[in-house]
Amino acid sequence: MPQMAPLWWEYLYLMNSLLMIIISTLIYHNKMNYPIKQTLKYKKLIKNWKW
Repeated sequence: MPQMAPLWWEYLYLMNSLLMIIISTLIYHNKMNYPIKQTLKYKKLIKNWKW
């Protein structure tokens, strides 16, 4: 690599990845606790939304 990335960029990247992990875990837990009826409804909505 001819050019080194700035420290703040690396820090930003690290924070972003951490945030993504937290968000994904939260979504996963929400899906686990969510009623089956609701998830089915949501899936149907997505299917209808796709052209």
